[in-house]
Amino acid sequence: MSDSGVISHISQNNNLYGWGLSCGKACRYGVFVAGKVYMGRKDIVDRPYFSDCQRFAELVNAALYRGKDVLQPGNLTPVRRKYPSLSSSCGELERDILMQDAEQNLCYGIEIETESDYGMPERVMTYDVCDYEYQMREMDRGHRERKDYRSYRERKSRMKESDILLPTVTVVLYLGEGHWKGGRRLTQMFRLSADCRNLLGTNLHDYDFPLLEADHMQPEYFRTDLREFFQSMQCRRDKARLRELFQTEAFRNLPPETEQVIARHLHIEHLINKMEKEGLPMCKAFDDLRDELLQEGKASGRREGRKEGRKEGRREGKKEEKIRIIRLMLKEGLDEALIHRTTGCTGEELSAAMR
Repeated sequence: MSDSGVISHISQNNNLYGWGLSCGKACRYGVFVAGKVYMGRKDIVDRPYFSDCQRFAELVNAALYRGKDVLQPGNLTPVRRKYPSLSSSCGELERDILMQDAEQNLCYGIEIETESDYGMPERVMTYDVCDYEYQMREMDRGHRERKDYRSYRERKSRMKESDILLPTVTVVLYLGEGHWKGGRRLTQMFRLSADCRNLLGTNLHDYDFPLLEADHMQPEYFRTDLREFFQSMQCRRDKARLRELFQTEAFRNLPPETEQVIARHLHIEHLINKMEKEGLPMCKAFDDLRDELLQEGKASGRREGRKEGRKEGRREGKKEEKIRIIRLMLKEGLDEALIHRTTGCTGEELSAAMR
């Protein structure tokens, strides 16, 4: 599904990707509140971008299949599920992205994180468990509507022996800078002695998640514009290198949705404002912003120069006036020691007055 297709899908489903801030004005890159762009709404830019089936498949293949084309974009169907049983105090009530692979009978989820989450292993496990529970309820509802349960055991189980669950695998995509902080396994959240762990052995069940880190991806392995996305993420603190990238043909021809998600994660608020208010492509906005800052720096330098010049002029004027007074005192025949005590002049100033 293309980005526009995803957005259309969202709008047709009661705006599930809603802005979430009734006091703010939605824009393409975040939410405008009191004239500022707030970047924390991944609903607006990130979810639609990474919900594109080709990008989604590339990410999952990179995380799970070492880049092999196991997951095919054409087999993916977007799925939107909310889990009312989750408490909002424990995190979000719905997944960021969930796709069903009809060919492999698998569900894949991607959680987009811009900040590390120490409780992520439990959170991912909870999402997956909630998804299995959702599947169980849907199976049970279907059987009850069709009235095709044949025994108490089936009704108690909420499924027939021939029914199946679709396995769910959740990948965490970390878009923050550097490495993920925190554990990736549920057992890392426990405090058990080594003896206790050994006694429990395989009876102590673990739960972990695959992790993709934007700063440590290999962009050259991607065929979609994820290549340019990860290249730019890895230059967030190197504006010179970022400018070089923006001069390349690949970056000059990026689709708008890719420019938007890159701009959001570069954390350059002036760039986002310029793109939004002036309707400029990202690379042009970046160049204009750089030129404006350069001109502003030059103008500031000229202002400082004029200010410093005036100060220097005042200092020179005071010095000349002091020497003029010393000359008058010398002309009146006053002793040099007296002149020095009276004016506080230096030997150099006294010599200058004598010339």
